[in-house]
Amino acid sequence: MVIAIIAILSLILIPNVMVLIDKNKERSCEKMIDNIKSAAKMYVNQNKYELGFDCSGTPKEITLKTLVDAGYLGGELVNPINKEEISLESKVLVTYDCSVKGFKYKVNNINCN
Repeated sequence: MVIAIIAILSLILIPNVMVLIDKNKERSCEKMIDNIKSAAKMYVNQNKYELGFDCSGTPKEITLKTLVDAGYLGGELVNPINKEEISLESKVLVTYDCSVKGFKYKVNNINCN
């Protein structure tokens, strides 16, 4: 009888725990992307004139290696979902939007789904 109750409880709890683990991995990945964007924002703030932004809408590419070398990111980046190392050649695309006088940031090659 006790074994049957434990079996029923495990059938109910294990799928719920797995869903929570998957959601946590997705949130971790999204936080990592937010950290990469924050690093790119700091880098752009320090180097915006050297990067030569204009109102053409053409994005400037900043590699993760550049952010690591400049000290804005830690060295080894791992995707929390698939545990694969993220290439330091992955890029952050930064576009200057003249209408709002601000920058837009997009991280390429990192999938959190």
